Amino acid sequence: MLEGDVAIWLDPGMAFGTGNHETTRLCCERLVEWAKTSNPDARVIDAGCGSGILAISAARLGLRDVQGFDNDSEAVRVSGENAELNGLGDGITFYEGDLVTGFKGAPGDLVLANILGHVLMQFVPELVTAVAPRGLLVLSGILATELEQLRDAFASAVPSWRVETRVMGEWSDVALWRP
Repeated sequence: MLEGDVAIWLDPGMAFGTGNHETTRLCCERLVEWAKTSNPDARVIDAGCGSGILAISAARLGLRDVQGFDNDSEAVRVSGENAELNGLGDGITFYEGDLVTGFKGAPGDLVLANILGHVLMQFVPELVTAVAPRGLLVLSGILATELEQLRDAFASAVPSWRVETRVMGEWSDVALWRP
């Protein structure tokens, strides 16, 4: 599989997260752009890591402080296996956690959360708090029909942050840059 300029190998038998979905592509595009100008030691957090594709992509782009968490122990196991398949078994930390307990390594310079929009809406404070000063929060898993409501909820919580949105098919993302 190819994400941006990064080849990623995934277990073909896994049940989720191959990276071809619009929400994952939106996150990967933001990640690739962000990585071009970021310090390789910047901390990246993949919240709700699923198959680990975003964390693996970050490590393959040369970022060295990458972690991912999921509330599903099977997702954490599969993410670790996929990291091993890509020669990154020691380069990424995967662990079990949710959007309350998972940000133990926060704040992150880049926080990626490809999670359904209604779930993101329930954890606005936790997600924005997990972002370091001058950091970026990328939210995806958002239906285009939910975009305005979700963007407004996050923008009102952090009015000084720059907000940008995109739509791909019936899905969308929200990127928030912390000053």
